Amino acid sequence: MTTPDIPRSEIANALEFRHACKAFDASRKIPDPDVELIVDAIRLAPSSYGFEPWNVIIAQSEDLRNAVKAFAGNNAARFDASHFLIFTAKTGLQITRKGGHIDHILRDVRGLDDDEADDFKAFWTKWAERDFKLITADVVHQWAARQAYIALGGAMLAAAERGIDSCPIEGFSIDGVREILTERGLIDPTDSSPVVMLALGYRAGGQPAHSRRDLEEIVRWA
Repeated sequence: MTTPDIPRSEIANALEFRHACKAFDASRKIPDPDVELIVDAIRLAPSSYGFEPWNVIIAQSEDLRNAVKAFAGNNAARFDASHFLIFTAKTGLQITRKGGHIDHILRDVRGLDDDEADDFKAFWTKWAERDFKLITADVVHQWAARQAYIALGGAMLAAAERGIDSCPIEGFSIDGVREILTERGLIDPTDSSPVVMLALGYRAGGQPAHSRRDLEEIVRWA
């Protein structure tokens, strides 16, 4: 691995290029190498304590897309995109229970022994309850959803760097999509729940001008 040296102008251009694409060209498909890059951007995304409390479903079958579309209201046009991703976040119970997600990450992914894993989990639990007030299962799930959004941002930036359009989507029924995914065996609702979706492809029209606050309003140097 070498230290990246991407010209600032290329990064700035990608940031300006990225917008919430409302209409996709259904005839254009993203090349497999670019899809693999975007998916790897998700895999390599940072997360709090490195716990990665999320998964991604790549919804390419017409049947699944149509079923999800029925619960996506005004976002139907986004389902014409080349690729459609559904981010799910772990439930609070699955994250914290004995033998759950944290234990899996510490033991199976990082290779800690039982004592090391127990000590780390106790340290995290103390932080979660004292500093971040992650007390209830629902609040823990919302914390997990925030981690999924970090991965979402990484995916959109990687896509923009390759000239690929995207649209993040919250306009859907969580209950409805959860039921669809459960019926198809794509999630266990005690383990995960959908939190955000992402359409990826190529725009069918022009790009509207960005409307953003001035830096002076957003940033305060101290």
